[in-house]
Amino acid sequence: MRLVLVTETFLPHVDGIVTRLTQTVRNLRNLGDEVLIIAPWRKDSPPEFAGARILTIPSVPLPQYPDVRLGMPILPWTIQQHIDRFKPDLVHVASPAFTGLGAILWARAHKIPLVESYHVQYANYVEQYNLKLFVPFAWWYTRQVHNRAVLNLATSLPMVRDLRAHGIKEARLWRPGVDAERFTPAKYSAAMRERLSGGKPGDFLIVCVARLAVEKGIERLVPVLKALPGVRLALVGDGPARDRLQQAFAGLPVQFMGMLHGDDLAAAYASADVFCLPSSTETLGLVALEAMASGVPAVVANRGGLPDLVIDNQTGYLFDPDDPTDLTTRILILMDDAIKRREMALTARQHAERFSWKQTTKQLRGYYQQVLQGTVGQLEVADESGKDASLPPCESEVD
Repeated sequence: MRLVLVTETFLPHVDGIVTRLTQTVRNLRNLGDEVLIIAPWRKDSPPEFAGARILTIPSVPLPQYPDVRLGMPILPWTIQQHIDRFKPDLVHVASPAFTGLGAILWARAHKIPLVESYHVQYANYVEQYNLKLFVPFAWWYTRQVHNRAVLNLATSLPMVRDLRAHGIKEARLWRPGVDAERFTPAKYSAAMRERLSGGKPGDFLIVCVARLAVEKGIERLVPVLKALPGVRLALVGDGPARDRLQQAFAGLPVQFMGMLHGDDLAAAYASADVFCLPSSTETLGLVALEAMASGVPAVVANRGGLPDLVIDNQTGYLFDPDDPTDLTTRILILMDDAIKRREMALTARQHAERFSWKQTTKQLRGYYQQVLQGTVGQLEVADESGKDASLPPCESEVD
């Protein structure tokens, strides 16, 4: 197939969306597909990735968050000419907000099948930034954009249900994946644990990998550190809320590690006692899956897409983000019970091994083929267990 992938964010920016898209492109290329990527311009944008050409469109930095750039909502004529020459079979727009609008208009004008995928809870972000009056508008806008597509993909079952509940048509599950060879318990590093713990490797170590932004709810960890002596926190990542978080955690045992990549990131996961993601706005939360693949129990908010990844009391805990004491209680249980923590670590690794990017991309490719064949309306709706009879089974189901 010849596929145009349009995204609001791409390399060298790093987040869960970029991780999924880079893995998808790599696997599509391995399966023999041609891919053309369109993304907002950055001064350090690469010209290609995994043999797929990258075209950039003019963009401006997001106010107060310059690492995120907003692409213009109309495709420049030169890029339209590139797409015409590429002769795509299908256009896939990931998390359409600004950049994707021009591609949606182009695909509909040229009668090219259009797939869209939902990766950001814009309505929840609006609420997190104290703009609740705009939540209805955010959902209206989401409907207007996504209902232009033949098929809409969400990365977790809670998000599939959320889209359907808000009137988005043909919403289906796009399974998660993880690189279980990169993220593995074997990447444990005493030297990394020394760094993460601020020179106190014998203390109980929580690692959080996240963008340092308001919507990530990282300040929910402040009362945990105040209530539990001997607990240390390592924050891996960067973002616009770093100064605010440094003030919130002042005097507490916290290491701000900045961005980590590759083997350093894998070692950070594997060297923790517990992984925690306090965010209540995740459409999925791939970092939790990477932590579990690293053999680390994950304590995450029982909200958004995270309950689709973490099995409560088996691979970690789901805490109530509306209860200010629940997160502390869950951390304390794992702190006091080393046997339970080891059992969860083993189960977490086994659970994560079910998900591979290869299988996830094959599922996506199957969706593409159904779109091209005009059979999307025949797809069955995933039930509450996460099964979907219209999809190929994941690796753990092939026995």
